[in-house]
Amino acid sequence: MNVDKNLEKEVLTRLLHAHPTGLGKEVLDNYRGEKEVASVLAFLQDRGFIKDGHVTTDDAGEYSLNLPIKLTASGVDEARKLEGDASQ
Repeated sequence: MNVDKNLEKEVLTRLLHAHPTGLGKEVLDNYRGEKEVASVLAFLQDRGFIKDGHVTTDDAGEYSLNLPIKLTASGVDEARKLEGDASQ
């Protein structure tokens, strides 16, 4: 899967700073569109960075989200790492 690294970083950062209960539909808000964000969420899920919410794909390739979306411990570590990279 080819993922936009800037969008991946943005989504991870938003999830990192989200309310402890996670993010709902607002996680999809981005000028690139909901499908692009959903594809990044699916990528993050495949890497084990998302818990308590998940992304599924139907036969037509359409994404469906089970909200809220929250990061796993490894997702938090990755988000913090990317945030640290940006500050340097």
